Amino acid sequence: MRHVAAQTHAKQHTQRHRARVAGGKDAQIVAKAIGIDRKDSVAKRAVFRPILTSPYVLQWPRIAKPDAEMLLHALVEQLATVPDSQSTIHGTTIGLNMVTKLLESHIDSKRESKAESKATAAKPRFLFVCEGDSLSPALIAHIPMLVASYNAMCAPTAEHTPVVLIPFAPGAELLLSTALHVRRASVLLLHTDAQASVALEHRIGAALGTEMLTRGFRAKWLDQSIHAQKHTLQPVHIKHVVSSTPMNLAESKLKKKQSRKAHKQQRKQSSSNTQAAT
Repeated sequence: MRHVAAQTHAKQHTQRHRARVAGGKDAQIVAKAIGIDRKDSVAKRAVFRPILTSPYVLQWPRIAKPDAEMLLHALVEQLATVPDSQSTIHGTTIGLNMVTKLLESHIDSKRESKAESKATAAKPRFLFVCEGDSLSPALIAHIPMLVASYNAMCAPTAEHTPVVLIPFAPGAELLLSTALHVRRASVLLLHTDAQASVALEHRIGAALGTEMLTRGFRAKWLDQSIHAQKHTLQPVHIKHVVSSTPMNLAESKLKKKQSRKAHKQQRKQSSSNTQAAT
């Protein structure tokens, strides 16, 4: 019985300690209301943190799960028609690095008004990305912006051939790798000379919409910036929230570390004294 009471006392003591040493605006208001004087508070300065994320971050297009599965099976069926002896499939680019370099080369050629070489003669058309199978989303986070930049630079109108971005759910990478006879295939790009089947294009249009199929993945502000004058700038207006941060961050961290260590030793000593009393 005494042991249970000691545990309850130690738990209540810990809870009071946590409530006493908590930081932040809410904790300061509560501490002031219950009469706790924070003499160990450090000097702080006001900081302004943005409450909105960047409006220039592009989100992945979303496809319903049934449509994505039907689209994946249609793609695998088309890839399965290639014989096993063929090491590479004509009109395709496989791999994240290869696809990134290819799209960047098209953008550079267009920006510098270079004549397209034989390596960049084929136009990219459908970009399949196994987004759900990516272990690190940061590795493929640049793809939406890259595709939108390509469409803005190289396919500004419907007469050109835009790139359609198609993300897949988890489990698609294994099917694509098996169909392509490679170890891993997280990104697959089909070119205009790949002759995508009519069934595949129909399913892409049904899953993403006719506008996405004809115009590709786009960012409205990026399309407008291509034709805008370079010297015209819009005033920036981002809302901020006022917060605070210690003037000397290193000193504040050291004090917190020492305080936690002291309270830990105090709790350990209190627990040992309670057990000795029982």
